Amino acid sequence: MLFAAALAFSRMVGAGEGDPRLAAVERLEEAQALHVGTLAYVYGFPMVDMTQNMYRDTATEAPVNALYRPRNLVTPETAGTLRAPNSDTLYLRGWFDLREGPVVVRAPDTDGRYYTLAITDFLSEVQHVGRRTTGTQAIDFVLLGPDFAGEVPEGLYPVRVPTHQAWLLGRVLVSGQDDLEAARVVLDGFEVVRLAEWQRGVPITVRTWAPSARDDWQPTLSTEFFEVLNRWLRSNPRRPGEEALLAQFDAVGFGPAGEFHLAEASPAVRRGLERAVTEGRALLADTARRPLSDVRNGWIFPTALGRYGYDYLMRATVAFSGYANLPEETIYAALTADALGRPLTGQRDYLLRFSPGERPPAAAFWSLSAYRLKDFALMPNAAGRYSIGDHVPGFKATRDGAFVIRISREPSQDPAENWLPVGEGPYSLVMRLYEPDVSVLDGRYAPPTLEVANDSAGR
Repeated sequence: MLFAAALAFSRMVGAGEGDPRLAAVERLEEAQALHVGTLAYVYGFPMVDMTQNMYRDTATEAPVNALYRPRNLVTPETAGTLRAPNSDTLYLRGWFDLREGPVVVRAPDTDGRYYTLAITDFLSEVQHVGRRTTGTQAIDFVLLGPDFAGEVPEGLYPVRVPTHQAWLLGRVLVSGQDDLEAARVVLDGFEVVRLAEWQRGVPITVRTWAPSARDDWQPTLSTEFFEVLNRWLRSNPRRPGEEALLAQFDAVGFGPAGEFHLAEASPAVRRGLERAVTEGRALLADTARRPLSDVRNGWIFPTALGRYGYDYLMRATVAFSGYANLPEETIYAALTADALGRPLTGQRDYLLRFSPGERPPAAAFWSLSAYRLKDFALMPNAAGRYSIGDHVPGFKATRDGAFVIRISREPSQDPAENWLPVGEGPYSLVMRLYEPDVSVLDGRYAPPTLEVANDSAGR
C-alpha cells in the first residue's frame, strides 16, 4: 500500500510517535481506506450479501446444490428472510456452487401452470427460465459456471452463470387454497442432479443433511465485509473494464492481488474501513428511499432491475432492499400515498376502482398485497389473507371487466366489492404483474388512483 510504504519510510528517517509527519501519513491512510472502502462497500455489497445469505440458508434450509421447498403460501410468520414476499405462489430455492462442475435442474410439465425460476449470479444479474421463456413442458436446465468450456449435452437447456455461485428462486402459482395440493405436486417435480450423474442416468436420491445453528454470520455489518469481498474477488473471474477500480482496492489491501486479513492491517486502515461500512450502509439506505422518476397515478414503477452492468449503486441498492426479477418477467408497482398524497394507514378505508378495460395487463396473472412500511413484511391482518387478484376463485368483476377492491381492516359490506384486508399502522401497496404487457413496460398503462372511502384518521 502506498501510504503504508510512506509510513514505513517516515519511521525509517526518524519520525517519532509525536512527529506531525507521521500523523499526517496516518490521516491520509485512514482517509484512503474510508473513501476506497465506501466505494468497495457499494461495489461488493451483492457479492458479500449473497455469500452471507448462502451461508445462512445452507445451514438452515438445504445443502448446496439442492432445493428447499416450503409447503405453504408465505405468511408474516413464515416469511423468514424473504424480502417483500408474495402470497400467490409456492417458493422453491437453492444455492449452487459450480466449481465442481455443472448442475442440472429438472422441471416437470406444469400443464400450463405459471412458474418461473430466477437464477441470480453473485453480480446480482438475473436470468429466467419458465413459462415465459421456455414454456411449461418438462425440461432439463443445466447451470454452467465460468470455467465450463465443453459442449452442452443434447437435451439440456444451457444457463451460463458468470460467477462460481448462483442463487435459484422459483415460484409456482397457487390459485386459492383449493389449488394448494395440486401446486405442491408440481413443486415436488423439480429436482437437482449433477451433470455427470445426469449423463450416466443415475437416479436422483435424497441427500442426507441436518440443519445447523450457523445462521447468524453477518459480514455486511462489520469490517469483515472486506475479508469476504477479498476472498470472492480472488476466486472469481475478473470482469473486463474493472481493472482500474480493482487497483484502487489493491492499494488498500483488499483487492484481488493478494490475501487480506483485517488483523494485519494498520490501525489507520482499520479505522477507515470501520467508517466505510457505516458510510456505505447509510448511502444504500438513503438511495433506497430516493424517489423514482416513473410514477403513474401515484404508483411507482421500477422498470430498470435485474441488469445493472457497471451501475454499481443501482445494483447494490436493489440488493440492499431485496433482489429483483427482470421487468419483462415481473413488475412490482408500489403505492405509498392515497389520492390526496397522504401516507396509507390502517385507520382509513380505500377503494381501487378499475373501469372496463383497466384490468392490469399481465399474461400470467396479477395480484395486490399490503406490506408494513417499517420493514416491508406482509402486513398481518385478522382475516389471515395477504393478497387479492383475479386468479383466485370468487374474484368479483362485472361482465365488461370492471371491478372494485376495498383495502380496509373490516370486510366490505358491498357484495360487489373485493376485499384486501390490512392491519393497523402505516403500510404500502404492491401490485405485481407477472409477464406484464408491453404497455406496462413502456409507460402507457397506469393503475387507478387510490380513493379514500372512510377516514377515521382525520385530515
